[in-house]
Amino acid sequence: MNFEYFFASRIVFNGKRRVSVLVVRLAVITIALAVATMEISLSFVQGFETEIQKKVIGFGSHVQIGNFLRELDTEVDPLPMDEPALDSLRNKEYIASISPFVLKEALVKSPDGSAGVELKGVDGSYDWDFFQSVLKEGEIPEYGSKKLSRQILLSKKQAKELKLKVGDNAWVYFLTDPIRQRKVTVGGIYETGMEEFDNLLVICDIKMLQKIWKWDSDEVSGFEVNLKLERLDEECKWVFVPEFPFIAQRCTNSIEVAADEINYQTPFGWGSTPITQIFPDIFDWLSFQHQNVWVILILMTIVAVINMITVVLILIIERTRTIGILKALGLPNFRLRRTFIWNAFFLIALGIGIGNLLGLGLLFSQDLLGWLRVRQEDYFIEVVPVAWVWGRFLFVNIGTILVCTIFMYIPTRIIGRINPVQAIRFS
Repeated sequence: MNFEYFFASRIVFNGKRRVSVLVVRLAVITIALAVATMEISLSFVQGFETEIQKKVIGFGSHVQIGNFLRELDTEVDPLPMDEPALDSLRNKEYIASISPFVLKEALVKSPDGSAGVELKGVDGSYDWDFFQSVLKEGEIPEYGSKKLSRQILLSKKQAKELKLKVGDNAWVYFLTDPIRQRKVTVGGIYETGMEEFDNLLVICDIKMLQKIWKWDSDEVSGFEVNLKLERLDEECKWVFVPEFPFIAQRCTNSIEVAADEINYQTPFGWGSTPITQIFPDIFDWLSFQHQNVWVILILMTIVAVINMITVVLILIIERTRTIGILKALGLPNFRLRRTFIWNAFFLIALGIGIGNLLGLGLLFSQDLLGWLRVRQEDYFIEVVPVAWVWGRFLFVNIGTILVCTIFMYIPTRIIGRINPVQAIRFS
């Protein structure tokens, strides 16, 4: 049997000294809390990012096709729906759907108030999965027939401000010359918690806006492209990551890769824009959350390392006489150091095991029961989401073991300074 392993296990599991027992327990608890905190932080941040991305993409799709440099155009030029390039794109394996849309600013007025909105006209090919998941009242309008539908889909906040319910009528005023108005009916009410969209967006039949713009039935503002991201390979390369001091593999955003490929296949004067560039502030803010996670990971690791160094020093001091006897019997310093490193490894492994039970248990209960809630007005979500990022959990476990164990070589250096004669005589 390996002597270092045997002796370390005897120290850990059969130690009866009060001081070391108390410190060892505190160290194990500290490591457990650190691991649980890191796992919960990684899960919550990734879950939060995923949910917000789903909502933003639900409003605007993964990629939008429109006029090139449309933000600089002084006039709105429609795009034809019968463009052959669109049929070619629909056959791509990574594209789930392509649906047209028309945008127009308007004023929605009810007997109890009015609100400025942006009307988004869609047709029967529109992907309603997102709005179906956030629908609170009523039904999703049907815009597939040849007859113009007067039903609209608006947010819960807009409905509350205008004091409208499902089935109520309202008037939509378009600031054209002359001013035009259309009577509409509330078909459904949605709520996402993202005020930037809930305050503004109203869904209507695309035919209504085409008539307001005086466009033909095959002319639209642009097209929304939804992707099958699992069918699109990410482009990866080894780069230097500033927020962490080593070379790591970073992958290009697959949405941006798809937007570039779509852009090459669209006609001259058209442009494809990924959702990350349409709403850069939101995605930059989400990316910033990962920096906070790195801070938590580093702080928790430092706390665990400091506690383990303290434990090893106390164990060495309490067993100075034993170390002196073993040295007198001819056991070299490197084997004695290895003994206490094994000792620390057992404690680290025990703490990580308890931390996994605690962290994953809390995450499972949150995923199952949703007991942790936040203000939707502040965080855009009501229930804190859980993401099962098993790769990152494994990274936390392996990283904690490696970092803490490697740093245990620092306190064990004191063993080389222990004089066996003095240790036996005065202990």
